[in-house]
Amino acid sequence: MRPFVLLLWPAPLLAQGPEIRWDSWALSSLLVIGLILVLGWLLRKLRLPGALGGSRQLRIVASLALGHRERLLVVQVGEEQWLLGVSAQQIASLGKLDKPLAPEQAGGLLRGRSHEQG
Repeated sequence: MRPFVLLLWPAPLLAQGPEIRWDSWALSSLLVIGLILVLGWLLRKLRLPGALGGSRQLRIVASLALGHRERLLVVQVGEEQWLLGVSAQQIASLGKLDKPLAPEQAGGLLRGRSHEQG
């Protein structure tokens, strides 16, 4: 009677596959997921505009935090520089600068975080 019961089982259930080491599998999976997260974080921090399709015609010259979600930005657009007010709800153009700021001037004029991209 026993051989008859074995014939009723599907063949894949009878086949013996390789033994899976779950601890090794879990560790390998965590390492791969961790590597993906670290690479994503690095790409975001490095802000590689060329690699990520950024434009050289538009860049932030200086930034000044005014509050938790409000800031002033000096943005270079081609040959012109514009002062923008940015909040959580909107972005407002405050005007075009008559004399463009050099990156060195931007750090002294707008005390706060000034950075260059590009």
